[in-house]
Amino acid sequence: MTAVAPANVRERIQQEFLRRTPGSKAQFERACKYLPGGNTRGVVYHAPYPLFADRGAGASFYDVDGNRYLDLLNNYTSLMHGHAHPRVTEAVMRQLPKGTAFAAALECQTELARILVDRVASVDTVRFMNSGTEATMFAIRVAKAFTNRNKIVKIEGGYHGTHDAADISMYPQLDKAGPEDEPRAFPTSAGVFRGVAQDVLVIPYNNPGVAEKIIRREGADIAAVIVEPAMGGMILGDAEYLRLLREITKSIGALLIFDEVITFRVARGGMQAVHGITPDLTTFGKIIGGGFAVGALGGRGDIMSIMDPRKPAVPQSGTFNGNPVTMEAGRAAMELLTDEAFVRVNRLGDRLREGFEQVFAETGVPGQVGGMGSLVGFIFSREPVTNFRSLKHGDADRQSLVHLA
Repeated sequence: MTAVAPANVRERIQQEFLRRTPGSKAQFERACKYLPGGNTRGVVYHAPYPLFADRGAGASFYDVDGNRYLDLLNNYTSLMHGHAHPRVTEAVMRQLPKGTAFAAALECQTELARILVDRVASVDTVRFMNSGTEATMFAIRVAKAFTNRNKIVKIEGGYHGTHDAADISMYPQLDKAGPEDEPRAFPTSAGVFRGVAQDVLVIPYNNPGVAEKIIRREGADIAAVIVEPAMGGMILGDAEYLRLLREITKSIGALLIFDEVITFRVARGGMQAVHGITPDLTTFGKIIGGGFAVGALGGRGDIMSIMDPRKPAVPQSGTFNGNPVTMEAGRAAMELLTDEAFVRVNRLGDRLREGFEQVFAETGVPGQVGGMGSLVGFIFSREPVTNFRSLKHGDADRQSLVHLA
């Protein structure tokens, strides 16, 4: 459902945005000469033009016009400690004079890996890369190599980055997606290899009956099921649904991959610790880099060993993998995440969620709030949101106007 806001409301919000942001408009017009659509990161584009940021400090950032914003997005959850946290900045500044990248192994890689291994019970060893996209791409490749199977299962509407296997049914158009009990797998983007969709099975979120039917039917050639324990950080995976995926994958000899790129910020051991579920592989990103580009794959030692360069079944490298600036920033950020810090930030998230719920109740506007701990999102819809298809019932027009306002 998409309702249309009254024209006077839309006009007032747009005019106020234009009045406040002439500098962003000028920057956008200049950027369009050199960048497709004046942008190099599609997700931050919004009409009539995106804000151009100038600087950030703590919980706030400032645009090029000097407007100050309370930053509730945290660069899509990656800035757990806000902008330019002194401890993280100091760690980076100590490293910069020593060098930013080396074709050599580094102790700081070991130290950040140790922190992840210590915190996540399912992880024996870790490999670093530069994005969550790379992390899920290698998780899938490792799973296929380890099991010697060819197909994977992903959740309809699940986001695991932008490589070809992840781009299947990421934001499917419902008129092309098939029935809910037999979702159709198809590329979200143009340019994906045509054959990929036939090797990616799609299941609905939080529907254990359909998930089990599809997985067991195709089980002999399934290498892995990849799932976010909270889809997009907002739609929580039902604990029993996630446990079912764990049981089914074990029974058919497939691996379970938890994509905790977003959800690793909810608890010391991630969402898997909250539910007491042990996946075979886990992907990380965002908060573990302290604000710098990062990704990581961790998991069971025997599985991860196929990336061992002494006997590589899956070679994995990258010019900036584990670069010391990211590793030192990440170590500082993770050390700041004490048990007390998790309690505090999750209480703040609960408080924000309660505030949104109160506003919906007081105004009578149909809406609901999702997420867990410091992951908070809301949607304008009366219907319970449990998967991608129910998310599509939200009022997208009103959502975009709230963002612009």
